[in-house]
Amino acid sequence: METSENLWIAVAIALAVGFIVGIIVARLAPRISGGQSSNTQTQLESLQLRFEEYQQEVASHFNTTANLVTRLNRNYQDIQEHLGQAAVELAPDDMTRQRLLAALEQDNDPVASSRERVEPVFDTLEPPRDYATKSEDGPGMLSEEFGVKRK
Repeated sequence: METSENLWIAVAIALAVGFIVGIIVARLAPRISGGQSSNTQTQLESLQLRFEEYQQEVASHFNTTANLVTRLNRNYQDIQEHLGQAAVELAPDDMTRQRLLAALEQDNDPVASSRERVEPVFDTLEPPRDYATKSEDGPGMLSEEFGVKRK
């Protein structure tokens, strides 16, 4: 019976020692790996900051582009108005004035003017020929003697 009591005491002591070692390791583990975790956290925060800066740069770029396009459209309209006023004021007669204004209106519609400039391409094309030309007295391409030279 003493052996079984000694065995139970040894098991209880081993269990207690294991429990104490487990608590010590659990407390020290975050401190040891904390350096790696904080380094990873720092890298993550750095990447997040760079990504936010990039998003701000992209938004700024598109805002600037939109403003420049708006200004370009406004300048184009101002030029069209200036040319229209000059055509009215500087044209010597009514006929010339009407022709100038018609030309300005035609140039003002880029879709219509580009449609008029495009020539139809498909009217001049021929379908591909996938057959060989043959002479009147020669064999056809599907003939067994086609392309064979006899001595």
